[in-house]
Amino acid sequence: MKKFIFIVISLFLFNLSVFAQPDFPKLTGRVVDNANLLTTSQKQNLSSILKKQEDETSNQIVVVTLKNLNGYDIADYGYQLGRYWKIGQKDKNNGVLLIVSLEDRKVRIEVGYGLEGTLTDKISYEIIEYTLKPEFKKGNYYKGILGAVNSIIKSIKGEYKSVSNSSYKSSFSFLGYINHLLSKIPDGALGILAFIIFMFIPRIIKLIGFSIIFGFLFGLVFLTIFRSVIAFLCVFFISTILIFIKMKNSNTSSESWNNSSSSFSSGSSSFSSSSSFSGGGGSFGGGGASGSW
Repeated sequence: MKKFIFIVISLFLFNLSVFAQPDFPKLTGRVVDNANLLTTSQKQNLSSILKKQEDETSNQIVVVTLKNLNGYDIADYGYQLGRYWKIGQKDKNNGVLLIVSLEDRKVRIEVGYGLEGTLTDKISYEIIEYTLKPEFKKGNYYKGILGAVNSIIKSIKGEYKSVSNSSYKSSFSFLGYINHLLSKIPDGALGILAFIIFMFIPRIIKLIGFSIIFGFLFGLVFLTIFRSVIAFLCVFFISTILIFIKMKNSNTSSESWNNSSSSFSSGSSSFSSSSSFSGGGGSFGGGGASGSW
C-alpha cells in the first residue's frame, strides 16, 4: 500500500512537470534578442525587413534568440511559442518563427499552417543546414540570421532555389531526413504521445476529452503493474482531474497574457516600428525544421 501511495504521489508530480507551460519571453517586437547576439543597428535592420514583408504580404515573421530552452525540446517549444504569441493572421495562419537557443546551440524554423505549402519542411531544413549553420559555426550570428530571414522570404514568394548538390541529396534523403523527423518529437514517451495527438487531432479532442485520454493511459499503466481494477480507477480519476485543472489554468493564463500583450506600445521596444506589434491570431502545428551547430 505504501508503494502504491508513493507511485500516485510521483504521478502527481510528473503530471505537473509534463503539462507545465514553458516560461515564454514577452513579444517585444519582430526581433526578440534575449541572448544579446545582435547589435542595435542589426536589430533595426532585421525589424525593417520583417515589417516591410508584413506590410506587403501580411505574413508575420519573428526572430527570437534565447539563452537556453530550460530543458525543453526546441520543436515542442517552437510551436507552443508560436501559438502563445499568435504569430500570423488568424484567417491565414501565415506566421514564421526563427528560433535560436545559444547555450543549447540549437535553431528552428517554425512554420504556421498557412505557409507550410511554400516554406516546406525540406526548404526549412536546407536554410538551416546551408545558410544559417555555416555562419553560426564561425560566430557570425547576424549574417546567419539575416541570410535565413532572406531565404525564408524568398521561399514564401516562390523564389527560393533548392540546394541540388549530391552531398545534400545523400544526407537529406536518409540520415538527414530521419534526424529532421526525430528533431520534431519531444523527449520522453508521454511527450511523444502528447505531441502526436496534438499534431493530428488538435481540433477534435477538446479539453475534457484530452484529460480523459491521458487519465485512461496512466490508469492502464497501473493496471498492468498492479493487476488491480481499483488501482486503475484511482489513477484514472486522479490523473484526469489533475490534467484538466493544469491545462485549464495554462489556457487561462495564455489568453490573459495575449489580451494584455496586444495593447503594448512601441515604447516597449526600440526595434519595433512606430506602431505597436503583436500577433494577429495565427496558429502553428509543428511544421518546419530544427538543427544544431
